[in-house]
Amino acid sequence: MLIFFIISRMIQYIGNIKTMITMKQPENIKELFSYRLNRLAFLSSTLAESINQDLFGLDKQSWRFIGLLAAFAPMSLKTLAKEANIDKSRASKAVASLSERGLIQRKSSDSDGRSIQLSLSEEGEKLYASAFPIALRRNNEILDVLTPQEKEQFDVIVDKLIFRTKILMDLHPGRKKDNTEAPARKP
Repeated sequence: MLIFFIISRMIQYIGNIKTMITMKQPENIKELFSYRLNRLAFLSSTLAESINQDLFGLDKQSWRFIGLLAAFAPMSLKTLAKEANIDKSRASKAVASLSERGLIQRKSSDSDGRSIQLSLSEEGEKLYASAFPIALRRNNEILDVLTPQEKEQFDVIVDKLIFRTKILMDLHPGRKKDNTEAPARKP
């Protein structure tokens, strides 16, 4: 049994080396991994925004805020903006708009009365309860082109690439040192 495991690992390792050797190197910007990933994110985001705008009157930033607050509230504006990858001034405007719509509520922090914590209102929770199943369905429709095994591999690969990119960012001497850590996934 152990010999089978060792042989299978060797075959896998040799296959990985062969893939690395035969993998075509990008010849232009459109073939770079980061460009292609950005394109996928743009297309997915555009599709989501179109649906969310039609059904719920939400642009992509507002949807991100609703989704993040549903999963990780309470959050400060600064933390929410960072997690949504949106600058603080734009985040402030979006939060004000969502607050005016009655979807977000603001509360003074228990530990620091000067700090404001954001969370979903009851109306915001209802909207999220309606919107998230649609987002999940859209997510599944995009991933349906992959086999179950490819989906698992993709998830592992994305986690590895995020980890590796964070290491490279930390090693880059000119980068601003800020927290790029995403919130932990809920089990």
